[in-house]
Amino acid sequence: MDYSFTDIFDIPSLTKLLENYTETNGVVTALLDLEGNIHIRTGWQNICSEFHRVHPTSSQRCTESDTELAKQLSQGHSYNVYCCKNGLVDVAVPVMVGGEHLGNLFTGQFFFEPPDQNQFIKQGEELGYELIPYLDALQQVPIFSEQEIKRIMNFLVSLAQVVGEMGKAKLDLLEARKSEQHRLMELEAARQQLEYLAEQDPLTGSYNRRKFNERLDQEFSRSKRYKHPLSLAMIDTDHFKTINDTYGHVVGDKVLKSIADTITQCVRNSDIVARIGGDEFCVLFPETDSESAMKALQKICLDIERISVMRIPQAMGVSCSIGLSCVDENCPDADRLFLNADKALYQAKAMGKNCVVKYISTEADNLGTAAI
Repeated sequence: MDYSFTDIFDIPSLTKLLENYTETNGVVTALLDLEGNIHIRTGWQNICSEFHRVHPTSSQRCTESDTELAKQLSQGHSYNVYCCKNGLVDVAVPVMVGGEHLGNLFTGQFFFEPPDQNQFIKQGEELGYELIPYLDALQQVPIFSEQEIKRIMNFLVSLAQVVGEMGKAKLDLLEARKSEQHRLMELEAARQQLEYLAEQDPLTGSYNRRKFNERLDQEFSRSKRYKHPLSLAMIDTDHFKTINDTYGHVVGDKVLKSIADTITQCVRNSDIVARIGGDEFCVLFPETDSESAMKALQKICLDIERISVMRIPQAMGVSCSIGLSCVDENCPDADRLFLNADKALYQAKAMGKNCVVKYISTEADNLGTAAI
């Protein structure tokens, strides 16, 4: 079972109930789990709590007696009356929860008839008890008639049924909560998956255009507010249409996936990589000036050249053209930063592809490029 004994049974409430029962008629009680752990004990006789349960030898006898009682109950007995190995009578009733035996309700520490005092004197001497306190404790043990025992048993059986029903109600509640938690976890997993799908490009695992635009706006605002550097690169796959037309879309997809992986490996975890079009990628470099961004982009350009995809001959290979723009005083908004990177990309294409070009802004016309 997935729950502990104390999860299923309301120990504080049951303790109060059994204490009230003990105060009413002096009958001791105990609630034990199947491992013999005592969870509730009320009104226990001094002879047990101060002598039998304390001395190692007699305490072991108590444990053996409890085990024997529980064993018989586990074999299907509705209750069991047992003379414990220390000489007192114990009674146990099984507590069933949904047809499963989970614990035992005990009473006992009484006699059916006046005890043989000599027998207890001998036992006390063997165990090294102080005889006068031990015999005084013996005198306090009640003697119940057959009629009284029958009444006690009827109550215990009914009480065990009530305890079992309470446990079943609590178990049902726990299972309902567990099912609800499981359902909520499934909903949260579905929500996260939908969120992932809404943000990620399914082919490459990079951010998609929508998520990239969101992050671009955020990083641009932060760059302007704190006057921190921000660089943006646009990366376009050279001759991609030819690759698709010649070798098919399966090969083309492998090329795009390889390019995305290469870009991701060349940048930092804090950099933002996105696929913004069919064969176009963007990289946003927060807290990065143009010189540092250029170094990363040159490595990306070289590493993409090294990509090997089955069926594409080495003579054709894979390459990319890259345009870079950076935030400066002539860049009023994120759209302009993006546009400037796009202009630099077209300049890279015009210069023969497979290169990186940085956009150079001017106050006069915000135009101009410089090849690196």
